[in-house]
Amino acid sequence: MYTRPPLVILYLALLAPAALHLPQPLLPSLTDLFEIESADTALLMTATLLPLGLMPIAYGYLLEGVSTRTMLYVSAIGIAITQLWMWAMPDYSNWFAARVALGLLLPALMTAAMTYASATVEKSARPHAMGLYIAGTIIGGFFGRMMAGWVSESFDLVSPPLVMAFLYLCAIPALHKLPREAGAGFARIRWSIAKDIFALPRFRAAYTTTFIVFFIFTAVTTLLPFEMRRIDPLVTNIELGLLYLGYLVGLIVSLNIRRLKARFKPETRLVISGLLMYIIGTVTLLKDDYLYAVGSLFFFCGGMFLVHTTLTGLLNRSLDHHHGVINGLYLAFYYTGGALGSHIPSRVYANSDWESVIFLCSGLIIFTLFLIHELKQEPALEDSKEK
Repeated sequence: MYTRPPLVILYLALLAPAALHLPQPLLPSLTDLFEIESADTALLMTATLLPLGLMPIAYGYLLEGVSTRTMLYVSAIGIAITQLWMWAMPDYSNWFAARVALGLLLPALMTAAMTYASATVEKSARPHAMGLYIAGTIIGGFFGRMMAGWVSESFDLVSPPLVMAFLYLCAIPALHKLPREAGAGFARIRWSIAKDIFALPRFRAAYTTTFIVFFIFTAVTTLLPFEMRRIDPLVTNIELGLLYLGYLVGLIVSLNIRRLKARFKPETRLVISGLLMYIIGTVTLLKDDYLYAVGSLFFFCGGMFLVHTTLTGLLNRSLDHHHGVINGLYLAFYYTGGALGSHIPSRVYANSDWESVIFLCSGLIIFTLFLIHELKQEPALEDSKEK
């Protein structure tokens, strides 16, 4: 047993969100390259996020019992191939197909890496191991965007996927040396149990909030580069990548969530605080200024991560069983919200303006505040018994 996850697992934890978010700062430039509408370019995010929401459920039936090492090995090679595909065939239809393939592979990589990070360390070291894993994913989300902006400015628009492919292939020798472990961490979701869980007011409110929060997060982070390019046509891809500096505030939130929960009781106060930060960060994006947008995203991302980390902990402690179903449903709502958030608001933006997108997002945040009453309701004793 390890005292911390193997470095290659933390490396892959960083690369997974990096590949997912890589196109975001490039979207305005890709719109010009592919000669398409901005809403169609935004579908490059939808193409990956939608499978991310659906495939963990399907994989529970298809991949139960597959070893973590095998899953990591196959998915890492597969993701590298999708990136080489994007580099070799730089047209919209091929990029879209490659992004769909990426969305099919990322859930396998992420679930297997998380399972390996937890299962291969001593029990006492697991909280620290998962903290390192989460920190890696947050850094990766920023790294992918920043790397894409820098590489595209230094070379060309199709070079970032080539760099990403190289980074994934670098992990293969280390993966080959990992000891083989049992199951990759996928569990079948029993629909009767899922229905019972969703019937509980707290879970229904939490899943709805999760869906809306990531809907808004993806809408803003996908469309903001378009708005910055509209305000200043000379803004560079590097500057668009730096827009996401606020994403790193997630590190502060995740590393201090226990202290925050100890000071803010009940936990729903943290959710309210996060939602208020979220709406402040959203509304302040109405100001047409690049530096103001960078600052606003610190509030915006801080609010999102505060709600996200609080809800995951709240749900997992609300029932003492069915955690696989609880977390599977959470991820399904989270990424499906993101998929729709990358598409529906982009149509609003294309047919109206940035202000309409911000008003839509602000209205949805206000709606989630009305769900706090249900979020406060502890599951009744008879509901929490294993069925």
